[in-house]
Amino acid sequence: MSGEMSLTYDEWSHKLDQAYVMASAAEVHGLIVGLLSAGVEPVAEQMLPVLHDFLNDGQALGAALKTDVIALIADSVRQLKLNDFSFSLLRPGDDDSLPERLEAMIEWTQAFLVGFAIVQTDLSLVSTDVREALDQLTDVTKIDIYTTDDGNAEENDEAYFLVLEHIRIMVLTCFTEVGQKFSSRAVSNKTLH
Repeated sequence: MSGEMSLTYDEWSHKLDQAYVMASAAEVHGLIVGLLSAGVEPVAEQMLPVLHDFLNDGQALGAALKTDVIALIADSVRQLKLNDFSFSLLRPGDDDSLPERLEAMIEWTQAFLVGFAIVQTDLSLVSTDVREALDQLTDVTKIDIYTTDDGNAEENDEAYFLVLEHIRIMVLTCFTEVGQKFSSRAVSNKTLH
């Protein structure tokens, strides 16, 4: 259960549609995780303005959706900090078509890269491992989901899950080496009452 989000991909898609947010559930989660992995503190005051700009043309989210987004931020940071590889991408279910799952995976990865780049604008300051992870994530965004190949459905599914696993590892590399270093400093300055 530690790797589960509080809402499913389909539930998120419905909520975003109802709120007239043009971004997909994958993009919302990818952007959040990209920001967290780049060192943004997981607090609504810091994250929501960026989410509004990139996901909703600068418009604030409705109260119900805002509450859900704040919960998604908390779920995401909790998963990332567990450091037990339970982190998972918010994505369509395994019963959805492979092109649909691939499209969501690419959208998630693109949004992650945007979120990371908003904060970490000078990649010469990050480690070689992080730069390589970002390069590999960029490669994922270039997958052509409409290419037909000779592989059967089982082989294609297996390849999809291997890429998903690779994305998780690259994201955890970014979060561990960049996100935790930046956010841990800010957290340690707070006084508990």
